[in-house]
Amino acid sequence: MLERAGIELPVMYRLGYRNNNCIGCPKGGIGYWNKIRRDFPDVFDRMARLERELDATCTRDNDGPVWLDELDPARGSHADEPSFECSLLCTLAETEVDL
Repeated sequence: MLERAGIELPVMYRLGYRNNNCIGCPKGGIGYWNKIRRDFPDVFDRMARLERELDATCTRDNDGPVWLDELDPARGSHADEPSFECSLLCTLAETEVDL
């Protein structure tokens, strides 16, 4: 629907992220941060240093805080490819717009 409307997906969606927030969002989980580590290593490193400077972590697991500079690169899950699905609402919206 977006392609037919001439709208290009934002880069973060094309890379497989579930939202188009800032790169290195402090609200991201373990899988998100390991994907940031792969896609944007400079952002990952900067945030890992900032965590230590502030003495506060972005991520947690069942055992408590997880520091980015100690995060196992194999932990978490996050798709490397975008996954989109459209519901009946997309069909209705497209019909109303007459694309």
